[in-house]
Amino acid sequence: MTSKIHHTLPGEPGDTAWFYRQNKFEQREIQCQVAYKRRHWPDLADGHSRNRPQHYYPHILPEGNERLVFYPAFADEVQRYMERERIAPHTELLNLKSSQAACLNFLFPLRQDRVFGTKVLRHFLSGLVSIEDIQFEYTGPPEATEGLGEPRSGGRGQNRTSIDTAIFWRDKQGNQCVTLAEWKYTERNYGRCSAYGNGSKDDRTRCRSLNVTSDADPARSCLLTTGKRHRDRRYWEHMSASGINLHAFQRVEGCPFQGPFYQLMRQYQLAAFLRQSGRFDRAEVISIGFSGNQSLQRSPRQLWPLRASLDQPLTAIWNSVIAPERKLRHITVEQLLGVVDQYSAANPGWRNYILDRYGA
Repeated sequence: MTSKIHHTLPGEPGDTAWFYRQNKFEQREIQCQVAYKRRHWPDLADGHSRNRPQHYYPHILPEGNERLVFYPAFADEVQRYMERERIAPHTELLNLKSSQAACLNFLFPLRQDRVFGTKVLRHFLSGLVSIEDIQFEYTGPPEATEGLGEPRSGGRGQNRTSIDTAIFWRDKQGNQCVTLAEWKYTERNYGRCSAYGNGSKDDRTRCRSLNVTSDADPARSCLLTTGKRHRDRRYWEHMSASGINLHAFQRVEGCPFQGPFYQLMRQYQLAAFLRQSGRFDRAEVISIGFSGNQSLQRSPRQLWPLRASLDQPLTAIWNSVIAPERKLRHITVEQLLGVVDQYSAANPGWRNYILDRYGA
C-alpha cells in the first residue's frame, strides 16, 4: 500500500518542495487559506488531492466538509441551490483555493439581494437598471447544447460550456440583457482544449499543423469533431456569428484554440446563441479575476505573433481577433469590492468573511 505523503508549509516538518513550485500569487493565497483553516478549525485534519489521493495538503479539507468552503450564513442555501439546479460540484471543491467556491462566496449575495446586486453591478454593466436573476454554472437552454454539439450527458458545471456566473438584467430601454462572467481565482490561465490536452503525440501534432486561415473546413482536422474521445462538437460552425475573425490568426501556427482561447471561444459562442435565439437583446462576456494573479494574463508562446507589445494582457490579445462590438472586458476583484464597500452596511458579516477568508 502506498504511504501517505504530507505536504506542508515552509518551516514545518514534511514535504515543502510543492509550495515553491507555485507562483508568488498562489503561494500568498495558499498561506492565506491555511491561516483561515487553522484559525477556524484548528483540529481539522488536512485533506487529500482528488487527483493524487495519497497526497495531503494543508489547504485542502477532508471529505465530508463541503459546507465549510462557503460563507456560513448562506452555506446551506448554496448547497440547496446547487442540488436543485443539478450543478455538479467541482472535483477540487474541498480545496480552499477552489474557484467555484470563491465565485459563489463573492457573488452569491448579489443573487440573494437583487437590490444590492443592482447597486454594485450598475457600476460595471452599462445601462443596468435592474437585476432579474443571477445563475451559476449556466449552460443556456437545451437548444444551446444541441447547437454547440456538446454531450447531452453533461450538465451544469460538467462536460458542457458552463458559465461561472450569468447575470440577467434589464437596461434603461427595457431590453433583456445577459452578461456571462468567467471567474478566476488562482488559475494560471484560462485553460486549454481538453482534446489537445489529453491527446496522443500524433493528436497534438495534428492540432499543431492545423491552419485555420487556409483550411476551408478546419472541422475536418479537429479532434473535437472527429477525435476518438471528443467528437461532434460544432464550434467551427459558429466562429463568425460569435464575432471571432479566423483570418486574424494568419501568423499563428497551429490551431489557435489549443490553449486559453479555447474557453473564451466557447463562452462567446454561447453568448452568440443567446442573441440569435431572440431571448436576449444583448449578450456579452466579461472576465473577473484578482489583480495579483498576473499569470492569468500571460499569453502562451503560440499566441505571441498577435501581441502588440511584450506586456500586452491576454484579454487584450483576444480582443484583437474579436469584432469591435464584442470586446471582452476584464474586471478585477478589487474593483468589484471597491464598489461593494460603498454599500457594505447592507451585509457587514459577509464582507468581513471575505476579508478574513481571502484577505480582500
